[in-house]
Amino acid sequence: MNGEVMHLQIFLTHCGLCSRREAEELISSLCVTMNRKVASIRDSVDTAEDIVKANGKKIDSNGISLRSKTPLVLMLNKPNGYVCSHYDKFHEKTIFDLVPRHYCKSRSLFCGRLDKDTTGLMPLSDDGGFVQNISHPSTSVEKHCEVIISRPLSDEVKARFFQRISDHGEFRKFDKMFPIGKGNLKNMAFEVVLSQERKNEIHTMFEHFGYFVEKLYRTRIGSLHLHGLSTGTSRGLSEKEILLLFK
Repeated sequence: MNGEVMHLQIFLTHCGLCSRREAEELISSLCVTMNRKVASIRDSVDTAEDIVKANGKKIDSNGISLRSKTPLVLMLNKPNGYVCSHYDKFHEKTIFDLVPRHYCKSRSLFCGRLDKDTTGLMPLSDDGGFVQNISHPSTSVEKHCEVIISRPLSDEVKARFFQRISDHGEFRKFDKMFPIGKGNLKNMAFEVVLSQERKNEIHTMFEHFGYFVEKLYRTRIGSLHLHGLSTGTSRGLSEKEILLLFK
């Protein structure tokens, strides 16, 4: 079977192992091998022929190919303090420490992205392409987040969140924003809805207007809700739940 040829760092990123920057750091630290030899940043991978390992663990290339079978999809209620990566050079806790072993025994799992200090709904799957479809801005799957900011937000500034701002060549805006705070949190706690969630989207938007995010909690992606799933636990999705995600 013919494979696809791509740069090693792009291969690691497409397989859901880490970001491209993290992949380059991982390769530079001599932790990646290809066909039993230490790999370099200049190497390319033939996905049908080459065997790539990171920290001794084989990297499954299924995530970058189209697959006809229904993928395994989990949703995790991510706690604070866990990084969304298989690999972390500082040996921090990763979300894969929380996934039951029977899900990991014979599968490579890929995840979407939440910052270390962001909590809430996190999709995981054995199909990297599926996770990419949920996460990528082009699919417009709505993400709902609860946000607490550093100080009360004025109505004048609030209206500007629905106007596009330019950030390093990308345009950002909120689709919807509802106040949910009461008492001391009045005008400081909001539900934010995004159809195009880019990296650090919510933090960037608030910081652009001089506000800082104190807490960020993702409650929903498309039709998926946490529905009482305890912090640090996960469950598999039914085929029906998976199909409803993109409707």
